[in-house]
This record gives sequence, structure tokens and C-alpha cells, in this order.
Amino acid sequence: MSIHADEVRTAKQKLSPVSWKEVTVNGGFWQEIQKINSTVTIPLQYIRMEERGGIEALKLNWKPGDSNKPHHFWDSDIGKWIEAAAYSLAKHSDPELEKKIDDLVDLIEAGQQEDGYFNTFYNLVDPGKRWTNLYYMHELYCAGHLAEGAVAYYLATGKKKLLDIICRFMDHIDSRFGPQTGKVHGYCGHPEIELALVKMYQVTGEERYLRLSKFFIDERGQQPYYFELESLSRGVNVEVKADRPRHLKHYLCCQGPFAQYQSHLPVREQDAPVGHAVRAMYLYAGMADVAAETGDHTLLDACEVLWKRLTEKQLYITGGIGQSSDGERFTFDYDLPNEITYNETCASIGLVFWAHRLLQFNGDGKYADVMERALYNGIMSGVNLEGDRFFYANYLSVYPDRFKYGSTLITERMAPTRQGWFEVACCPPNLARLVASIGQYMYSTSTDGIYVHLYNDNESKLDLIDNQVILTQKTEYPWDGHIGITVNPENDAEFMIALRRPGWCQNAEIKVNNAVIDVEVRKGYWIVNRLWKQGDVIEIILDMPVQRIETHPSVRTNTAKVALQRGPIVYCFEEIDNAKDLNDVSLVSDADISARYEEDLLGGVVTLETKGRRRDTSTWDGQLYQPVKSEKMDITIKAVPYFAWANRGPGEMVVWVKQEE
Repeated sequence: MSIHADEVRTAKQKLSPVSWKEVTVNGGFWQEIQKINSTVTIPLQYIRMEERGGIEALKLNWKPGDSNKPHHFWDSDIGKWIEAAAYSLAKHSDPELEKKIDDLVDLIEAGQQEDGYFNTFYNLVDPGKRWTNLYYMHELYCAGHLAEGAVAYYLATGKKKLLDIICRFMDHIDSRFGPQTGKVHGYCGHPEIELALVKMYQVTGEERYLRLSKFFIDERGQQPYYFELESLSRGVNVEVKADRPRHLKHYLCCQGPFAQYQSHLPVREQDAPVGHAVRAMYLYAGMADVAAETGDHTLLDACEVLWKRLTEKQLYITGGIGQSSDGERFTFDYDLPNEITYNETCASIGLVFWAHRLLQFNGDGKYADVMERALYNGIMSGVNLEGDRFFYANYLSVYPDRFKYGSTLITERMAPTRQGWFEVACCPPNLARLVASIGQYMYSTSTDGIYVHLYNDNESKLDLIDNQVILTQKTEYPWDGHIGITVNPENDAEFMIALRRPGWCQNAEIKVNNAVIDVEVRKGYWIVNRLWKQGDVIEIILDMPVQRIETHPSVRTNTAKVALQRGPIVYCFEEIDNAKDLNDVSLVSDADISARYEEDLLGGVVTLETKGRRRDTSTWDGQLYQPVKSEKMDITIKAVPYFAWANRGPGEMVVWVKQEE
């Protein structure tokens, strides 16, 4: 019997995303970032994994009692790095890099057990306890990332060895888990394998992988709770201990003991993002994938409920999500603290994965708007301009003195300066694979034509019915609002090109072959229908003023404050440009804000300048409190793109500032 649910209303994807293989970034904002990613970030990450022991562990030489015990999710870093390197290889030949991947594949093959199982930690450290602690030990999560790496490497190079290895691993997992009698009715504490299995299904055609992904999603949150049964079998009362730090116990119990892992309720009954933000994004992306492949509209309906709640009540202006470092989790509606937030880089990356998948169902620009917001702000802040240091947490307000009294956790994952690596190193390779594959987020096709989601210099090959179209974009976006798109169909043909109207854009002009045209706006896209011929040129001129953005009144931390945004770029104020005590700076509400491109600053960015005010500290003379008498000084304040902050040394930083008449 087919898995496809034809008897119910189906969730059909209207759009098909264009593969990263068909889009070549050849200029603009993303070209330099991709260049640094391929020449600096990806090679450096291999060295860091070597230094930390992740690659040595694959050689299976570690013995109990040896130092540097393998970590239980090192395999996931290997998988993500292979995926990033594969995307890079597809665009830039690098025999040395390819050999590194092939050597890793050989090590994985040598470590694979006869029954197909592979996990470095359980092969070496706890060989008798595999599949006994899905709640915490990341076995399926690691398998998922290895699978994504295998798919990417196969698509990039045609080499099938790693894919065959992972197929045997997935076959082993399929023999172990499922709804059938005698199989384990469990799922991973860290969702990820769900979306990886769908990729495996798409590349192999093996429907068992799709069924297994659907099982993991459907089983989540069913009673009796698998995690409770599993923990009790190990002699652990999950509601008391939860195999988690004690400071999480109260929160977990407030929404049920399994909210941290999105397993407190069946997924179709969940109406708010809860728990660990990265886990949530990977689960929701998997739900969207299964909905698309099976036609299960109930999963899409659940995604849309969760999306609405997230974007209306829990999303930062930078595209950051996951407000609390306590469990790397969501908290409650309108709780968006700036100085003590978390906003893990991986969580924003997961948000892009989910947004891109939902975008394909109906071509609604609201998903592309969030995708763009996260890409330009909350994600690219996660790596420095040189590509060799990384943020795990991404604050919207930083006063470095707060961190002088921190713990080891604060000095690494939560440090206000980017780090060379982390003990939990999920973010750097995650960011590398996203940057290397950025082309796949730019276009989709449909039976009607082409959707343009993101603007950047590139050349792309898009297959329509009985026609291939080459699009060439030229633009200095996001610094400039002028975009030129040359359309070259193989054969003259009538079709639609849908051009995304960014949510921040209030005014724009569309031209075709130098003539201004009237266009219909449909779900955030300008719709241009015509007979297209080789050499036709579309021009989009976006009005790109500086906007003062305010927050919903229920967001307490931003009362009477504004942030500055120009185009998709969110801005911040740094101490290096504006001196200390940024908390005391205010904008003048009617002052002009000038925008200027500075080629020699931060790799070339548009900066903003405007009139501000701050109190004169010279009148305080050692006083902590005094009757109101402070004079305010007029000052000129300067803002830089948020993603580029902390590239000129440590210091204070704020996004939201007070505004006065």
C-alpha cells in the first residue's frame, strides 16, 4: 500500500526549489562570504576537529582510560563538515579537500558494524549500550547529519561510497524502529534524522526511509511517553532527574517533562514553539518535508500554527530565536530580552531551513521575508569577517563588564567575543554548510514559471516545462536597491516570473526592457507575465530608506526604543564608534539619518549617522544618585550592520535605543 494519503486533502507544494548545483554566485554580498567560507572556514574547521580529537576518534584507537574521551555528538560535526565541503567542491575543484573527505569515508566504512550500525562514541566508549538513551545521547541525530553529508557528497561528486554506507546504517535503523510489533516505538531526543531520511528517500527512491521519517514524527508525544519508559528501564525517574541539569527541572515540568524535546504532545497538537530551539526547527522542517512527500495536510496545518505563533510573538528583529540560555530554549510570548538572550546561531539556521520548506507550498513571501532576515542578520553575525571565529549566542545588547563574573559556559558559548571553537561545536559547521549552499534559497520554479526569492549577483539554470531559462542577476543588494535580471530562455516562451517584494519595501519600480510596467502583487511577489525572449532585462528599483522600527507594546524590554533598519539589514551601535554607556544614548525622533557606503570599513558596508543625545557625566562627580539636573549633550551617533559587530575588538553594543522628541 502506498504511503501517499490520496484520500485526504493533500498538502501539495506549488513550488520546486532550484538546486544549489544550478546556481552560481558570481558577485555581490554572498560571493565574498562564500569565498572566505571555502578558503578559510571549511579548511579551518577540519583542523579544529583534528585538534579536538573528532577525526582521530574515527580511527577507533581510543581505549577506556585514555584522555580525550570521544564526545557523543562528534559524528554530527563530521557529517555537517562533509556536507559543507561537498557544496564547496561542487563549485570549486579542490583535490586536497576531496581527499580529506574520501579519507573520512574510509574511516567511517572501517568503523561500521556488521549490522550497519555506526557511532563513534558507542563503538568506543559504551559498546553495549547503543539505542538505550535516545533521550539524551544523540545517536539518531548523528546518523541524520552523516546522512545529509552523504547525500550532498553524492550529488556534488557522483561518488556513492558514503551514500551506500549510510544506506546500510539507515537500513539498520529501519530494522530497529517503527510501529510494528517487536520494533522500538521511540524517537530521538534531538530531532534531525526526520529531515535527513526524507533526503535519503529523495535521492535513493527507497520509500522505507520516508515511512521511517513519518513514524518518528507521528510517534513523538504519544503516550505512554517513550522517554519515560526508556528512562525507567535505566533506573532513572525522568520527571525528577530528566538526565538534564537541575535548573531545567521546573521549566520542563511546567509544560510536561518532555517539552524541552518537543515530545510533550503529539506534533499535530502543539500550538507554540517550546523547548530547545534548534531541536524545534529541525523537527518542524522534517514535518514540512513529510507533509510535502506524503500529502499529509495535518502536518502542514500544524506547521502553520507554529509559524504564526513564532513570528508574531517570539522572533527577534535579527531573525534570532530561542530566548534563554537555560536549555537553549524558547520562553514565553513577547519575552525578547536583549542583554541576556541566547539566539543560538544554529537556531536561526534551522529557521531558514523551515521557512524555505514552507515557502514551497504556496509561494507566500512572508516565509521568504523571515528567511532573508535571518540570513543577513542573525546568522551572519555568527562568524567574523575573516571566517575563523564564531558566535554561539547572538546578543542584541552587550556590556562586557557583565561577563567578568561568568562561568566557563559564559566564557565560551556565551562570550561577547567570537571564539575559535567550542566543546559543543555544532554552530561553525552548520554555518559553513548553509553559506556553501546559499544558492538553493534563491529560486523556485512552478508550473507557471519562476519565483525569485533572494537578490544577489548570480547565474542560474532553471528548468521549466520544455524549456530551460538562464537568469543572470546583477546587483549591489543589500547595500543598493537596484537589481538587474537578464532573462535568457532556450526558446521564446510565455511564462511568469514572480519577483519577491521584500516586506520592508514600501515603494518600488519595475521595468522590462527599460519600460516601466504595472504589476500585480500576489502574496508578496510582483507577478510579471509575458512572452520572454533572449536578452530581455528586468529592472527592480527598490526604495531603500532608513526605517525606525518599534516593537509590539507587550515586549517590555523595548518600550520607548527603536531599532534602525535599511533594506534587509538591521543596524547596531558599537562602543568603538560612540563611546561607552550606550544605554544612555537616545535618538532624536525628527533627525535625518544619512546612509553612506564605506568601502574600507568592515569589508565594505553601508553605515548610518544621525543626531543623538546623551547625559553629561561630568556633573555627577562620584554620585550614584542625585536630583534630576543632568544636561543632555547633542552628539552624532553612528550605526553599523549588526552582522558585522565585534570585528574591531570587544566593547559595548546595542540594537535597540531610546528615542526622544
